[in-house]
Amino acid sequence: MGLLTLHPGPLDALSSAARGAEPRPVRPLNAPLPPELAARIEQGEAAFRVQNYGSVVDVLDRLAGHPLLEGRPEHLRVLEMLGASHWFMSAKDSARLVFGQLLREAPFQRFDEFVYPPELIAFFETRRRELVTAGIIPATPSEVNPSGRVLVREVHKDDTPGVVFLAPFGVGQFINGEDGKGTAMAIIQGLGAATMLASTIGLESLKVGDTNQIIEEDSGKQARLLNALWYGGLVVLGASWVYSIIDGFANRSTTPIIEERYELLEPSRPDVSPSAAAGRPDVTLRLAPGPGDLGLGLSIGF
Repeated sequence: MGLLTLHPGPLDALSSAARGAEPRPVRPLNAPLPPELAARIEQGEAAFRVQNYGSVVDVLDRLAGHPLLEGRPEHLRVLEMLGASHWFMSAKDSARLVFGQLLREAPFQRFDEFVYPPELIAFFETRRRELVTAGIIPATPSEVNPSGRVLVREVHKDDTPGVVFLAPFGVGQFINGEDGKGTAMAIIQGLGAATMLASTIGLESLKVGDTNQIIEEDSGKQARLLNALWYGGLVVLGASWVYSIIDGFANRSTTPIIEERYELLEPSRPDVSPSAAAGRPDVTLRLAPGPGDLGLGLSIGF
């Protein structure tokens, strides 16, 4: 695994002096670089052109994040050459670190396909996707919007307890968003329960008085039919209930769903009251002296 290394040299004093000055003066982006710094970058360019990647790392390693290079295109070029050199030397971890620093500074940086091999470009784009997924850099320029539009990301996760999926009548299917299947389960189980209830009422009507007996010659055949219907309803209800439980757990969604949308934030107006912003007039109530010596009145203002 490749490592980013620091080497002592004449630029260390320049870097330390620049960092130690408090407060450090703002340096114009078009101001010329110190001769030592410009020479170091040119030395790295020369080594990069002849594919001497070890020399590129030795020369440019300590320039990554240099305070005198902040916000300048020369810094992007330094990071590009340094990260590519690490990649060519198979120091992929070091390349990821440098490319991450490059993308944080320039989220929409692109590599020239005529200069770099497809494998390096794919490695760089993978690093970009990692940072986008982590929310560190924007995915598109439209997300960098100073006009008040903000990207709202909502994460929806199903926290329904597992015991709820044991409920009958397609509850598990409705929770999973399968309304059609849930409706079918509710109808089938409802028919089974209704059959059992109707059969039970029919059997009770055949009994003699308050006893639990049925006259065989009059209602025996009808009783056997109702009894068979009761067991048929039980089988339909039970089978569909078991299926709905298994299906509910099998199709239960445990992966969070991420929804993104843009919202426009209206600038606040401190000089406007909430009621006026909503189109309602401001009403002020206060106590005031009334007519007479001891009177008290109510003053209403709009």
